[in-house]
Amino acid sequence: MGEFEVHRVRFFGLVPAGVRCLACHPRGSRLALARTDGAVEVYNFAANYFQEKVIPGHEARSVESLCWAAGDRLFGAGLGGDITEYDLSGLSAARGLDGGGGPIWSMVANSSGTQLAIGCEDGSVKIFQVVPGGIQFERNLDRRKGRVLCLSWHPSDTHIVAGSINFFRVIDVASGQTVQRIMVNHHVEKAKRECVVWAIALLSSGTVVSADSFGRVQFWDWEQGTLAESHTVSTSAVLSLAVSQKEDSMIVGTSTGATYHLQLLPVRLGGLEKRWVRTKPFQFHSHDVRAVAHSPTALISGGLDAQLVIRPLMEKVQKKNYDAVLRKFTFPHRRLVSCARKARLLLFQFSQYLELWRLGSTEETGKDGEVLPLCRMPEHLVQLKSKGPEHIYCSCVSPCGTWLGYSTASRFQLYRVRCDGDGVSLRKVPKAPKLLPPAYQLQFSADSQSLFVASARGAVHVFQLLEPGGCKHLHTLRPPSGCSEAVYLLAPSADGHWLAAVSGDWAIHIYNLKCFKHHCLVPNYDCAVSALAIHPSTNNLVIAYSDQQLFEFSIPEKQYTSWSRAVQSRGLHRAWLERDSPITHITFNPKNPSHILLHDTYLLCVLDKSLPLPDDSALLMNQSTLKQLPETARKRQLHAFKICKKFQPLLFMDLLDKNCLVVVERPIMDFKTQLPLPVQQKKFGT
Repeated sequence: MGEFEVHRVRFFGLVPAGVRCLACHPRGSRLALARTDGAVEVYNFAANYFQEKVIPGHEARSVESLCWAAGDRLFGAGLGGDITEYDLSGLSAARGLDGGGGPIWSMVANSSGTQLAIGCEDGSVKIFQVVPGGIQFERNLDRRKGRVLCLSWHPSDTHIVAGSINFFRVIDVASGQTVQRIMVNHHVEKAKRECVVWAIALLSSGTVVSADSFGRVQFWDWEQGTLAESHTVSTSAVLSLAVSQKEDSMIVGTSTGATYHLQLLPVRLGGLEKRWVRTKPFQFHSHDVRAVAHSPTALISGGLDAQLVIRPLMEKVQKKNYDAVLRKFTFPHRRLVSCARKARLLLFQFSQYLELWRLGSTEETGKDGEVLPLCRMPEHLVQLKSKGPEHIYCSCVSPCGTWLGYSTASRFQLYRVRCDGDGVSLRKVPKAPKLLPPAYQLQFSADSQSLFVASARGAVHVFQLLEPGGCKHLHTLRPPSGCSEAVYLLAPSADGHWLAAVSGDWAIHIYNLKCFKHHCLVPNYDCAVSALAIHPSTNNLVIAYSDQQLFEFSIPEKQYTSWSRAVQSRGLHRAWLERDSPITHITFNPKNPSHILLHDTYLLCVLDKSLPLPDDSALLMNQSTLKQLPETARKRQLHAFKICKKFQPLLFMDLLDKNCLVVVERPIMDFKTQLPLPVQQKKFGT
């Protein structure tokens, strides 16, 4: 694998925001997720659950509810009182409309996606029409006292059920009048506290399913106003509920972090009578599960512990394969760390500020695995706060460490960094060219003389950096056939000749930076690109896709290399393809041109192109395990994949020089100690 001096960094104090709400696309192909900081993410099921879209949050924008409508249009609503439509091509909040009822607690779309219903603080339920270019107010339904915390349409769009504190009501959409009002705490003896209906569903049979703060999931016949079934699933509140399309399965989330699966099963084998049965409990979360979703093949939950958990329904999986794997996502599928290799600086990106650190150093040497004492400790140089309520989209520091840039939704900022002894000063570059913000990705050239800014509609702006601190716009690169999606990944070559750009439609365009012309388009592959980089000596583009496939494309020859064709004809190892975390960064070892270094959240891999690819009978061993084998056994395991699982969760890795590596970890328990205390549960024997 090669020996490296490793800077093991654990001072990146990232605390991911909790999951507030989920919305599964009606066709089951995508999942929208909103976090407590207002950020919205979209995961693509077909692309191996890759986080393909990220719209950063805003301090003044909370998102309490998300829903898909009119095909692929995504809407959000929150306590600010606005309904927002998100531009998924431009990765921004496109337009907003005041709901007119104060804070909005819930929002749902009807089955055809043509109408939105919102539940407001003032007790009103309002209907909005989804029209081309936005939404427009249609009418108010019957208003009652008490905030409307949850809503659900009947599949035929004739009725809406609205949950509040101590009761829920059923509203006839045509007349706008309440046709039934049911008290949910009526069956609780001596109920002295409020019973909050946190989630509700109206089934096609007319049954209303309510989830409340008493830990109950109840089934009601709304026409008769009677309780049909009641399941006490938790001693604490049930906060969320989602029903499958066939209405024979549901998932509920609780404030203890547990989720429960309920299924509609026959009372007797072969009989017609069916009842709801709590079949499976799961404890994947440590904090409140405020959001759940039910796709055709999986149960999905999101907690305030920032985890997104996708558990496949085993009865829906035809055979044991990758679709049967439980997935947990905590960290973003994009880089929040950039490295100034020459200056040995690290830039950490938070939601509203950046931190610049200088790595420590040692003068000692040691054996493999030995921890060396530091002669100079890591140093926090500066914290740069972003002005205004907008969260940061992207950031980058130049390889020489003298330039720093970041972008929000409305502003692009460039700074000159000067290190004077132990002090650091930042000077804002005056009169930076105005762009159409935001920038979605920033990348400096290897010589720190150019800056590439990824923009909307497939455009990439090229800037020349000037001494002592200025910049000039040189050119804007655009794909020749046009593009409606934003660019989200950039990779410049070390010689400054080429630039690879990936847009949201997964197309990879190669540009010639000497003449600012489009060079070629990499052949389309039907999956999202998770990482790419250009080899410094061969100018071969190495591409990692979200389905774990690896390709190598020769930019000068405009075709895949012979090694890449051999990989595709032989196939990658089954264990490699079954990983559930995408490759997020690729780099190369100048000491050995055949080595490709790449990493995901759980492993660091050195891919040696000079060695044969392993077949499925070989083991992809961790290097620490491999070293314990006898010499003859090690030779039998000699293949291209050298894997290290020592550093977890791994947020960033880069090669500082031919013998020095930096890795950035963020242990789960480190940030969980900074979360609010979860609901205390009595444990047996304590």
